[in-house]
Amino acid sequence: MIGKKANLTESEIRHIARSFSHYPYPSASFYGFSDRQMIERYIELTTKIMKSYCEIFSLDDKAYMMVSDESSVTPFLQYIRLLWESGKILGIRRMYEQLEEGSRIGFSQEVVLRKRKVPFIHIELLAVEEEYWGHKLMSELIAFAKSMARERKCLLILETDELHKMKKYVHLGFQLKKKRRIKEDVVIYDLFYDPESEKGSKEDQYE
Repeated sequence: MIGKKANLTESEIRHIARSFSHYPYPSASFYGFSDRQMIERYIELTTKIMKSYCEIFSLDDKAYMMVSDESSVTPFLQYIRLLWESGKILGIRRMYEQLEEGSRIGFSQEVVLRKRKVPFIHIELLAVEEEYWGHKLMSELIAFAKSMARERKCLLILETDELHKMKKYVHLGFQLKKKRRIKEDVVIYDLFYDPESEKGSKEDQYE
C-alpha cells in the first residue's frame, strides 16, 4: 500500500542510496565517481536535501518516491549545504564540472514550466530496495504519480540519464520530450506524461 511519509529515517536513506549504487545499469552521471561508497554518500546527501522540499511516498517501506511541484522551493541553507557537501564528496574540480555541464546543456523541463507558470508534478526520486527488484514496485509508484497528475490535471515530469530506465518510463506511458547531451555517452532524457492526452496536448507549453 502506498502512503505518505512525513520523513525518512537514516536507515531508509541508506537503503535508497544502496539501491542506486548497486543498480545493474549504472547511471551515466556517475562516470567520475571512484566507487560505490562515493555514489552512496552523494545519493544520501541529495536525498536529505530533497526531503526538505519534496513530498515523500512509500510502498510498504520497500520502495520510495519523492515529488515536488511548481510551488516547491529548495531552502537556501539546504542549497548551500548541497554545494558544500558535494564539494567534500566529489572534490571541488568535479563539482565545478557538474555545475558547468548542467548550465551548458540547456534548461530542464522544470525550469521551462516554471517560467511558463504551468502547473506540474516532478518525480525527483524513485528507488526500490535491492531485495525487491523485479516485483514491479516502481510501476505501482509511477501509476500512483500518474493518478496524482490526473487529479490535478497537470503534467507529470521526470528525467533520467539511463537509457534502460528511459525505455521503461516510455513503456509506462511517458513520452520523451528531448535529450540533453552532457558528453558523447552521457545523456539526460526529459520525459513527460500528459493526463489529458496520450499524445501530449500540453507539449506546446514547453516551446
